[in-house]
Amino acid sequence: MKLTVLDRCPLCHGKRIVRFKKGTVDPQALGSADFKITDSHYGSRWTFDSCRDCGFVFANPVPDGEAIAGFYSALADEEYSQEDEGRGRNFTLILERLGRLVPPSSSLLDVGAASGIFLNLARGAGYRGTGIEPSAALAADARRLYGLELFRGTAEQFVAEEKFGVVTLLDVLEHVTDPNALLATLGSFLLPGGVLVIVTPDVSSLAARVMGGRWWHYRVAHINFFNRRSLERLLAAHDFEIVQVRRFAWHFSLHYLLTRLLPFLKGKPLQKSLKKLHLKLQLFDSLEVYARKKEK
Repeated sequence: MKLTVLDRCPLCHGKRIVRFKKGTVDPQALGSADFKITDSHYGSRWTFDSCRDCGFVFANPVPDGEAIAGFYSALADEEYSQEDEGRGRNFTLILERLGRLVPPSSSLLDVGAASGIFLNLARGAGYRGTGIEPSAALAADARRLYGLELFRGTAEQFVAEEKFGVVTLLDVLEHVTDPNALLATLGSFLLPGGVLVIVTPDVSSLAARVMGGRWWHYRVAHINFFNRRSLERLLAAHDFEIVQVRRFAWHFSLHYLLTRLLPFLKGKPLQKSLKKLHLKLQLFDSLEVYARKKEK
């Protein structure tokens, strides 16, 4: 895999960058399985630098974007849809908040749609939904489970036939090598006054600082990290105005949470019972942001 050393911040282009965390993985040994959504190798990370000017944290050297896209194209993640009930609870709350900002009949584009759990709920709530997903296996799951036909590829490869009232980017921003390019693309998809919804880890959160290198968001798939300051800067640079910021809470089955910590429990007799028990996990370490595209 090609790696490129950066001498300035890719977000604000400032030169006051310092080492943030030393890497723990060999980039040349990675495969698509390392990029699973349900990966539990917490602490596995790239070498990260941080920008003293804007607070952005980014892999440096940065991996090649085409190589990363190739990993996602070949990715299969059978466990993801097994948590559809818990993930559905997360997504239902987002749809409720979104409904206060835009009419539920609006057109909606879900970027990084995975197996279609959110998009299926959005359509059920009345949104005219379209999804983008690079993984062939996850796109096939969306078709099998919900009858959804997702665009197979990246946002940059997607050709929009219409402008959307809503674009959702749920746990995706931290996976891309060039957030500026992605935001420019997504901004072109939105109607003036349209809403962009972002969920992404907060690298300045108390949980991130207390857990250090073992923070559960440190995993191979995550290539950059924002805090509120750097995310506000990114959005402002692309003509977005933040209208609401919340702390995202997770809902998972007890089985899912335990097998993240104790993988040997997978397939054990108690798994059916444990999957019926759901917990709300609020670590206050993910940002949930609603931003409106400025009208010109």
